[in-house]
Amino acid sequence: MQAEAIVSSKGQVTLPAAMRAKLGIGPGSHIQFELRGQELVIKPELPMSAYYGLLKKYNLDPADLEIEKEPDREFE
Repeated sequence: MQAEAIVSSKGQVTLPAAMRAKLGIGPGSHIQFELRGQELVIKPELPMSAYYGLLKKYNLDPADLEIEKEPDREFE
């Protein structure tokens, strides 16, 4: 998918509606800009909700996730 846009006097560019829809970019979305040589890459930042259930397939036992508490130290 390719599109062309014109940069405004303020340095603003409108992302094409079809691309915004495909990437899930809407009002209030955060995006990242990355410069790769002479190319500008624009990537949407995923909301935290996109990560929900990501580790579910690993069937982790919550007891395995507990961190042992370090014993209290005595200071003189």
